[in-house]
Amino acid sequence: MATKKSVGYEIISLSNIKGIVEAFEEIAAVRITRTQDAVLRSRQFASEINDIFQDIKSSSKRDITIIMKQKKVADLKKLSFLSKNGKTLFVYLSANTGLYGNIVRRTFDLFTRYVGEFADNVLIVGKVGLKLARDNGITKPVAYFDFPDSKVDEEQLQKIASYMIQFERVVVFYGAVESILRQKETMLDISGNPEPSHEQQEKVETKYFLEPDVNKILAFFEKEIFASIFEQAVREFQLAKLSSRVVGLNSTIDNIDLELKKTIIKKERLKHEEANRKQLQTFSSMSLWNT
Repeated sequence: MATKKSVGYEIISLSNIKGIVEAFEEIAAVRITRTQDAVLRSRQFASEINDIFQDIKSSSKRDITIIMKQKKVADLKKLSFLSKNGKTLFVYLSANTGLYGNIVRRTFDLFTRYVGEFADNVLIVGKVGLKLARDNGITKPVAYFDFPDSKVDEEQLQKIASYMIQFERVVVFYGAVESILRQKETMLDISGNPEPSHEQQEKVETKYFLEPDVNKILAFFEKEIFASIFEQAVREFQLAKLSSRVVGLNSTIDNIDLELKKTIIKKERLKHEEANRKQLQTFSSMSLWNT
């Protein structure tokens, strides 16, 4: 049975929890302010670079096809600019800790809709993603890299990019920010392969003059631009996770405020009940003296 003392402890506990949640929210908000401008400024640049990457790769295939028709089969190996294994890698960006709302899980749900049918291999980034993959029985060959939530680790980023570069196709699943209040799970092919919608669009074909030659230009794109596009996806997801955390924590604060209100009302009710009991006891004592 609830007592005034126990309800008082409950109010103190809820108030302390609210203070902790508000501190987490404030820290996340500061980090959002620090990273948002940089992410949004580089978003359009990364998108346009990826489009150029796709265009150059498509253009180079046409050029290489023409060259191949003019060369002997023995010379075709010279046309290769990077060694690839011919496989498709699906990369799931997750988190190392919790309290990031539902964007991490929603991104994983998008990832699982495609991984069984289209991926040859899987790369998980973040401890939460590794646990989700194990719990959901992902059967593809799985590689794992740890990655901090609090910053973009350039050294670890390079290690991940070096692992991914061996695959013919690399598709990254991550969350992107549409607004502070809305985050969207998304997927992006970062290996220069045009998306079906991109290939089907009617547009003026851009002709590229590749200097010094197509092999060196494509090697540069697949080593440097590839890594830059992946880094942008990582930064986008970090911003999305922080935004999702703020939205989730704000909802938690609202729930705590509601519980606090209910608990304070309960305390007031118990206070009135105690006052009524004392008053009844007083009246009872007075009636005994009058008898």
